[in-house]
This record gives sequence, C-alpha cells and structure tokens, in this order.
Amino acid sequence: MAHTDIRISTDLIEPSRRDDYWREVTRPFCETLRASHADAPPLEGTMLIRHMAGLTLGSTKFNAQRYVRDKRTIAQGGLDHYLVHVLMAGSIHGNFAGRDVVAAPGGICIIDLARTYECEVDAGMRLATTVPRAGIEKLLGGRDLHGIVLKAGQPITRLLVEYLKGLHTVSADLSASEGIAVQDALTALLTAGLVNAPLAQAEPKSVLGRALRERLLVFIEKHLSHPELGPELLTQHFRISRAHLYRAFAEDGGIVNVIRSRRLNASYRALIDPSRGTWTTAKIANEFGFSDMGKFRKAFVASFGVTPDDAREQGHFVAPPVDGTGQLSTHFAAFRTPPAVQRPHHAMSG
Repeated sequence: MAHTDIRISTDLIEPSRRDDYWREVTRPFCETLRASHADAPPLEGTMLIRHMAGLTLGSTKFNAQRYVRDKRTIAQGGLDHYLVHVLMAGSIHGNFAGRDVVAAPGGICIIDLARTYECEVDAGMRLATTVPRAGIEKLLGGRDLHGIVLKAGQPITRLLVEYLKGLHTVSADLSASEGIAVQDALTALLTAGLVNAPLAQAEPKSVLGRALRERLLVFIEKHLSHPELGPELLTQHFRISRAHLYRAFAEDGGIVNVIRSRRLNASYRALIDPSRGTWTTAKIANEFGFSDMGKFRKAFVASFGVTPDDAREQGHFVAPPVDGTGQLSTHFAAFRTPPAVQRPHHAMSG
C-alpha cells in the first residue's frame, strides 16, 4: 500500500519570510523561535512527513531553534499523543513541565503532547514519530513519561533507534494490516524501554488505581457538556468515595481542576472551529458548563493568556478529529513543496 510523502522546506522561501513560514509549519507542536544567541539567523528547516495507520512519521532537519509548547498550543491542537524523537544529530536542552532534560545524539526523547515544555536545540536532525497515547498507557498506566530520555548506547535504545530507522525507511511499502502490526510492535518496544523510567512521586502506584483513573478520564472527556459533571456525579457513577476520587487526581490539583481544565480546552477548540462560527461565545461557554460569563472569561485568560474573543480571531486550526491524525495530515499538506521542485529521495531517514 503506497503512502504519500509530504515534503516541506524553507529552501524556497525568502529569508525575510522564513520565520513566519516555519512557525506555521511547526505550530501543531510548539511555538518555534530563533535561537537565543545574538544575531541568530532566520529559522530554517526541511521535513519529510508520512502518515501510516495511527502514526505520523517525520524526518526533520533544522538549524538552531527554540521551542515553546504552552497551554494555548495544547488546546488548539488537541493532540492526544506522545512524540518520540530520535536524535540523529544535535542535542536538546530544556524544561519539560518541571523536569530538566538533556538529550544527546543517539538518544531518544519522549514528549507528552498534553504537557507544556520549553527547550533549545542545536542544528541537527530528528526522526520523529507520533504515537497514540492509548496503546502506551494501556501497558504502562499513568506513568509520567514527559521528557524521559533513553540514553544513547544502551541496548534497548539502540534497538529502538534501529527499529524506528527501519520503520521510516520501509513504511511507504507496508500494507494497512502490516502498518497496524508495526504500530503494535513499536508500542511494545517503547514500553519495554520505558518500563524502568522513574515514577513521579504522586502517581497512582497500584494497577487498580491507574485503571480507575483512566476510566474516569474517558468518562470526563465524553461528558464535558453535561451540566452535572463533577465529584458527586463521578462518585455515584463509579461507586467510589470522594477520598478515593481525590487521591486519583491529587497530582493534577484535584478532580475539579481536571474537569475545568478539560472544559476550557474544549471551549478553546470550539471557539476556533469554523463549523461553530455562528455560535456566540456565551453559547460555547454554556455548552461546556460555564454559565457565568465573567468567571469563564477570567478562567480562560488565566489559562491561555488571551480572551475568548481574541482566541476566536487568532485561531489557526480547524477542530481536529478524535485521534488527531487527520488534522496533522491536513495541516502539513497545506505546506507541501510542489512536486516539480522536490529533491529526489529514497528513504525517510535519508
């Protein structure tokens, strides 16, 4: 089964426009800025993107840059994935939601796209793979994987690097069923490499605790517009005590904070969704449980740094589908380099 490659490059863009162009290309993942040193040159980069089954595979070359993923970016994209970076060249230095991260060439860095981060990268090359959250968390539970680095030279890292390089090379020729099998194999290899990753102190330690948390999150996401969604409804539906419920979300600031945060994210995506262009801000707020517009605006600004009306005016994305894959495909296709000027290539890792 042939998979269509999408090639994107700043090579044909005027230097004065490269910053804006590359920022738009990379916007689903982060806000991209010039390197912090004086006289940093315009942003430069080249991507080769391929979508296969539930994965997005990318080979990216770039100059030194800075990346910031904040709450606005998370809400706009709605991506429920892990981003797996194989560092073919260049290093990463950054802060991943409070975790100091340094990754060197030959290593693998795991990024949770539901979390914030800031980092600087040297000029280099990455093999990047987006992996749906569900498969990994089914095997590992609610582990804190954000910013975890599998160091170069370790046996499991070497195995994963070679597997991902091979996957990027042959994925265009895989059938649909082979693609699904390959994704399952990748998930198994990743979990094998991540099983010894350090736990965050407040993570649920029991298998039952992690399973309950996952069921609660699924229920919350499906009922964000339910006016009665809250601790009482959850304790009744799942037949658990309030203490049990609060323990499951202690590291998130409590269950009320989790519900409010997810409702705010859903509100943001609704505000920039063209299909809801005729909806008033008040109607969208009410749809996601905010009956008091004053409190909604205050919470929205506190979370995203802009007002709901400003978010609507500045919105760049159509609301993504559930798995996010279609949204990424549509986004990157809009920046495709015309075939007539594409350079020949033979493999994703080339």
